[in-house]
Amino acid sequence: MKRDIITLPRSIMRLLSCDWTPDWRGQGLGDTSDGVSTAVYNAFPRWTGSPTVYLRREAILQWRAIRASAQGRRHIYRVPMIDPLGFDWRSAAGQLGSSGVSFSGGQSFANGVGYAYVPVALAVGAFAAGAGEITLDVSLTGVAPKVGQIMSAADWPFMVTSILSQNGTQYSVTIEMPLRAPLADGDPIRLEGVGLFEAVDEGMGNPVYTRNHVARPQMKFQEVLNR
Repeated sequence: MKRDIITLPRSIMRLLSCDWTPDWRGQGLGDTSDGVSTAVYNAFPRWTGSPTVYLRREAILQWRAIRASAQGRRHIYRVPMIDPLGFDWRSAAGQLGSSGVSFSGGQSFANGVGYAYVPVALAVGAFAAGAGEITLDVSLTGVAPKVGQIMSAADWPFMVTSILSQNGTQYSVTIEMPLRAPLADGDPIRLEGVGLFEAVDEGMGNPVYTRNHVARPQMKFQEVLNR
């Protein structure tokens, strides 16, 4: 079955709660006779999240259309993993957050808005899939990484677990999960993670609204590993 990828606009993700987390997919086997608990890890780990969002009027209609296009669990959502504590997008974007990024000649689209602002760092050196430490250069944004920040490369999210400043704008960071796709020198690393997710259940995120035209749907996502 061909699964389309539907990009979820950042504007839809007006969070009321944030709970992005790695699911290591361990299965408890109970306690042994000497009281030691045991578990087995025999499945690939993946990210999960069930953020609650705040939608009003036109945003409700937009999300309904996106949700219908996804056809329940049939297709895949490309989701911005917004985490204000991990990365302050508004501060990093500044004016570009509303005006967008113009073409190289300074022009914008007919509506006066440019491309969406995407804050990235660049890989310093090449890293193989499975690497647990990478080096990145944040000179494009000037924003240093944070411990606990969720980033992504090629739509594979990971979390920064420790940071070592190298020189100037370069940092070596350890990450979990380890890289799940190779990085070439100069490849972009998104400072606000993006991942490919599917709905956990068919009814996920139904935007029931009240008389004041406000909806607070809870989205339940699990990462898609078979790509």
